[in-house]
Amino acid sequence: LFFDGVIDDPLVGTTLIGAINVLATYVALLLMDRCGRRTLIMWSSAGMFLSCVVIVLALLGYFSKMVALVAVATYVSFFEIGLGPIPWLIVAEMFDGKYVTAAMSLSCQLNWTCNFFV
Repeated sequence: LFFDGVIDDPLVGTTLIGAINVLATYVALLLMDRCGRRTLIMWSSAGMFLSCVVIVLALLGYFSKMVALVAVATYVSFFEIGLGPIPWLIVAEMFDGKYVTAAMSLSCQLNWTCNFFV
């Protein structure tokens, strides 16, 4: 009921957010070496924070539901530009080649365990 009256079919909303997710991931690939990982993480965090503020204000009735939809799309975009892909690269670059597989496996297990508790 979050987008009642904005998008009639939930499949359209899911497809829209999925397409934005893929496009933002491609943008991250292009920007990662050019802008630097730290810069992308900082911009990603700031954009996600501002998107969350707009979403809360829209849910409180200060903005329309269409603004909330745009804020959700913006949140997904900022996540996929920085905080989505970059932590996985950092783990892969921290270890020697022969330990990368075990390190990625352990970090993935830890990530999913923490996600479970959250």
